[in-house]
Amino acid sequence: MAKNIKSDIDLSKIANVDAISKREKDFEEIVVTPSKQKRSGKFQFSESETIPLPSGGSLYEGVTDDPEILNGFIKMLPMGMKEEEILSTPRFLKSGSATRAILDRCIESNINAKDILMFDSNFLMYYLRKISYGDDYSFTVTCSNGTCERKFDHEVVISSLVFEELPDNIEEPIIIHLPKSGYTVKTMLPRLYHSEELILKDSNRKKTTESTETRLLDNLLVTTNEVLNFNGEEVPKRDWAEFFEALPGMDTATLRESTTFSTGVDELKGVSCPYCETEYSGSIPMGPEFFRF
Repeated sequence: MAKNIKSDIDLSKIANVDAISKREKDFEEIVVTPSKQKRSGKFQFSESETIPLPSGGSLYEGVTDDPEILNGFIKMLPMGMKEEEILSTPRFLKSGSATRAILDRCIESNINAKDILMFDSNFLMYYLRKISYGDDYSFTVTCSNGTCERKFDHEVVISSLVFEELPDNIEEPIIIHLPKSGYTVKTMLPRLYHSEELILKDSNRKKTTESTETRLLDNLLVTTNEVLNFNGEEVPKRDWAEFFEALPGMDTATLRESTTFSTGVDELKGVSCPYCETEYSGSIPMGPEFFRF
């Protein structure tokens, strides 16, 4: 077991710590309005915790008027038996709605989980694990060396994981001027409802031996708001798939760089196989066992 476990996120490990500290000071000055209760009943054994959002909350204007969220904080309750049952329900897992269903029950702040940024949801699930089952998370890793492939146990302390923040100047729609074609794409960062839409699109797609990977295209199709040609004329939505597939590599790279943001919290770094010393490269596994002691 790891030693010196901290009871809260270690701010010294967080990128852009000055911005977080400023948000915490701002939070103290907010006149907090009553939160929308997501749970009810005779027995309430847990109190909510106020958690900093990696996004800073600036992209939630229009979907909530909760002052805490708009200032970069969200209140969450620990998981209970009902949430564990959601993780064991096949229809939630198959549809990709398990994360939304769990967050909807655990978020005490006034926002629907479907509107949570994917950028924030990953971090929130880690924090939810911490306040529900503890700061230590042990799991099994398989060595990536093809001549070894032995399994070994590893443990992380969730509060010491590093996470990145969104750039301070990010606004929606994100306006991307493509350098080669001269077209302009207006898009938004993906929310949880986009994730479920993507899973639905993929499950309804007929698979063949000649099928190609469409993840980037699908992501662009569900998050794009508008496409304009070099004369400023709008490209019909029915033509977006053909448009994106025809873009030259320079434009595709620009789209990817302009819309890809990661908290980095799930990246497993500095881990080597104890048998062959091969450095492991991958993410922290986050299956149903993630929410266990």
